[in-house]
Amino acid sequence: MGAFFRNSIFAGAALTLASYEIGQIIRKKYRSALFHPLFLASVIVILILKIFQIEYEDYFRSARYISFYLTPATVCLALPLYDQLHLLKRNARAAAAGIMSGTLTSFLSVYLLARWFRLSRQEYATLLPKSITTAIGIEISEELGGIISVTTAVILMSGIFGSLMA
Repeated sequence: MGAFFRNSIFAGAALTLASYEIGQIIRKKYRSALFHPLFLASVIVILILKIFQIEYEDYFRSARYISFYLTPATVCLALPLYDQLHLLKRNARAAAAGIMSGTLTSFLSVYLLARWFRLSRQEYATLLPKSITTAIGIEISEELGGIISVTTAVILMSGIFGSLMA
């Protein structure tokens, strides 16, 4: 099975998309926030990689097209926001206050936890972009010298936890 992933350019993408679809089905069936499709897809992919002893590098190489399209998909999120520009302008001070307080809280919490746990600069750079989109977080982590795969996991966990709390 590992050789299949090593030689395929889309096997990882297919596995990822199929796992997400299974996560969607499970969430619809049980209607619980605990069954977040992104979380379930991650668990399914990890289990399959472990069970069939597929190297992560082989999986990622064949799933890279999903990462490639992550940035344009993030940019597409701006379109609905642009449609509501009149609301943003009307509530500019509240929006700015929310953005500033969220940003400061995120940076301060990571900084204090990094100091408290005596994390290295690389570990701090890995955790710093935890509260932004994956596409932008990966770029920031890479630029600062963080561990990109851990940054991705932290961003996903942060997003899933936030949606569970909401």
